[in-house]
Amino acid sequence: MKKFLILAALLSLPVPALAQRVTQLPSAASFGGVGTGIAAVVNDNIITTTDLEQRVQLAILSSGLPDNADVRMHLLPQILRSLIDEQLQTQEAKRLDLSVSKEEIDQALEHIAHDNNIQGDMLQFIAARGASPDAMIAQVRNGLLWNKVVQRELRPRVEIGDDEIDAVIDRVRADAGKEEYLVSEILLTVDNPKDEDQVRQVAENLVDQIRGGANFSAIARQFSQGAGAAQGGDIGWIQQGQLAPEINRALSASGTGQVSAPVRTANGFHILGVREKRTVSLGDPSKASLNLTQAFRPYTATLNKDAALQEASRLRTTVKGCSSLESALTAFPGWKAQKLGDMNLDKAPSWLADKVRNVATGGSSEPLATEKGAAVLFVCSRNDGSKIERDAVMRSIGTEKLELQARRLLRDLRRAAYLDIRLGKNS
Repeated sequence: MKKFLILAALLSLPVPALAQRVTQLPSAASFGGVGTGIAAVVNDNIITTTDLEQRVQLAILSSGLPDNADVRMHLLPQILRSLIDEQLQTQEAKRLDLSVSKEEIDQALEHIAHDNNIQGDMLQFIAARGASPDAMIAQVRNGLLWNKVVQRELRPRVEIGDDEIDAVIDRVRADAGKEEYLVSEILLTVDNPKDEDQVRQVAENLVDQIRGGANFSAIARQFSQGAGAAQGGDIGWIQQGQLAPEINRALSASGTGQVSAPVRTANGFHILGVREKRTVSLGDPSKASLNLTQAFRPYTATLNKDAALQEASRLRTTVKGCSSLESALTAFPGWKAQKLGDMNLDKAPSWLADKVRNVATGGSSEPLATEKGAAVLFVCSRNDGSKIERDAVMRSIGTEKLELQARRLLRDLRRAAYLDIRLGKNS
């Protein structure tokens, strides 16, 4: 199954007239069963135990987790939390007079079926395996509604400066040669300190299930509250030092194909899957090139090869880049500058490419002796074969900012809401 990415980003709602009754989410051990009735009250809406049980069944089906009492009890608190958040999100969509059409839901279901290689009708597939089509429709509808809220209310507020884009590009270039990781992530946030132990238990249980063979991507789609949830937890290539220190340490210690133990950060608990490792390379070596200018002095009757090379050595110590070459040559009669243009290192003769391959921009090669004279090559600029798209960098920064705003706003919404958790109580 595929869970649509739900970015948590709500406008603050007015505090209800009723006094808030925010209670801690129950732990898995606090009740022996779901029972019947009301699981939670969220402002003017309720979540029934039937809603909760149907969503648990859907999560088990889509994630590949074993269907037993222990798994269900560990999943219940986290799924109840997700249902509460969805209620808050859809209430905000209703306040903004946003709606989702049947055509939009049908299209989303088709995408889910396609992404999961499911042939035929998605809802029939769900029903045939003992899960509720209504629960699937509700989850899809809620995700679509919330995406509309995010696009309308939050995206226009995201501003990205050129300096931010430049800083990211500079960091990417500086990280060339470092190790990076292709990472999948499941994030379980902790917004209330009272929920710390409960969320940790859920995270540990999910790790055990994944290491036992459960599908990481499917679990991420159902439970993760991170940016890559809709993509099965995929957050792409991550370089050393790019994320929180705790996560960097966990990535360094993980081998390819391994899943980390839950990592606690300021945001919550992260479960990390390292799919691949590689050394950062910005460019395609076959496209790397240097822009060169040559200083050349022909041999004469009074200037043999050794003397010309000695002059070349003195010359290269006085030149501070291509821009100063012409003026520097006035002190060296007989030397002429010639622009050679771009030289592709992959196509140039190896003896020549080796002379300039590691020369810094503005620097010069060792003196060269040719058949007709002495030469020094100056590197005016270099192209490592890479092309970092500013638009792609801008989109990445925007996504990160949008997710951060979304989490903060949903947190504020929870604080303003009337929440009454009845699951596990005698009521």
